[in-house]
Amino acid sequence: MSGLKVLTTNPLKHSAPLGGALAFLGLDRCVPVLHGAQGCASFAVALLTRHFREPVPIQTTALTELAAILGGEDHLAAALTNVAAKRRPDLIGLLTTGLTETRGDDVAGLLVDFRAGGPRDLGIPVVAVSTPDFAGGLQEGYAAVVERLVAEFPAPAGVRVPGRVNLLAGPGLSPLDVEEVREMVETFGLRAVVLPDLSGSLDGHLAPEWSPVTTGGTSVADLADLGGSQATLVVGASLAHAGRMLEESHGVPCLIYPSLTGLEETDRFLADLSRLSGRPVPERQRRWRARLADGMLDAHFVLGGRRVALALEPDLIHAVAGFLAGMGAEIVAAVAPTKSPLLERLPCREVMVGDFGDLEDAVGVGGADLLLASSHGALTAKRLGIPHLSLGFPVFDRLGAQQQLTVGYRGSLSLLFTVANRFLEEVTERC
Repeated sequence: MSGLKVLTTNPLKHSAPLGGALAFLGLDRCVPVLHGAQGCASFAVALLTRHFREPVPIQTTALTELAAILGGEDHLAAALTNVAAKRRPDLIGLLTTGLTETRGDDVAGLLVDFRAGGPRDLGIPVVAVSTPDFAGGLQEGYAAVVERLVAEFPAPAGVRVPGRVNLLAGPGLSPLDVEEVREMVETFGLRAVVLPDLSGSLDGHLAPEWSPVTTGGTSVADLADLGGSQATLVVGASLAHAGRMLEESHGVPCLIYPSLTGLEETDRFLADLSRLSGRPVPERQRRWRARLADGMLDAHFVLGGRRVALALEPDLIHAVAGFLAGMGAEIVAAVAPTKSPLLERLPCREVMVGDFGDLEDAVGVGGADLLLASSHGALTAKRLGIPHLSLGFPVFDRLGAQQQLTVGYRGSLSLLFTVANRFLEEVTERC
């Protein structure tokens, strides 16, 4: 795998604060607050709004040049107080940025006052997470928030609740993916406590009225229940550490699934659910498995020998690369924005941590038949002279990004047909 380079020419990476904000948006009645300049929050809001096509309740401490020099503690205190008084959330998610991390603002010290019932006590929990822009990307910021929530909220280990499992949903899952996995769990008679639950807050539903906080998602009460579940199911390797933290602190067994895309991956997941519940795999899932198997036979003649380039977050690139390679496609190049152990196991000729410029250099004009990347990859595909399929984050050149489905038998079949049909469209356009 190629190492990091010193110059980014066509960025692929998104910031850790953006990833942290995305995780907090999966909590019910929550408001993420970015401690930094106005532009830090504006950029995150712009990307999230374009992708989900929904308003997102992100706030900022709006540091000025003077506050950046002298310290932004007063701005932080004012922002938290205003958000608590005007929006009345159940939880505030506080995220640092590169500006305040470099400046060294005493965020922890200020929160001691808030949490200890001092003169500025807000009466609601504030969860502070370190997410500097210069360390990690979207996936790392997302994971940092989940790890903090797992560390702070679960009640002390007590009675284990039969039939209840935790589901840690990684950043590679769309809101519909999260819903699909939860429904797979529930078909076995199990109850899933999902964290974060984007399927309740950013699934594209038309709410009856505007809300200043998130509507739907994981509640604060759900967070307290994490320690009493029968098991923790982790979907996405980036949240593996959070699952292990819960196992070590509360004794909840942890099962990790780097991917739920593909036949074998879904088979393993359903077999574990059958063991946990003591029930056989439902007929509905067996039927979808048969459909996926038939679809794989049909699509093999389209995907076999096709050269594919990928530019996605590590969790998602691992899921997609493994699935397409198993269908006979050749992954000629894969670029991820940040490091991950998963990248070492990709079935790919060349794997890089870098940007779209690195991908162009690795693929070359005509060196691939398709690029799977976010909407930001469209210009790269045009320069390479190959078709582009929007996937990952952000997707703003197509509708329905929040309803893209890539997990389980049903999601794997949807992804398979989407990719195969893109190749067929290219053949038709050339004729």
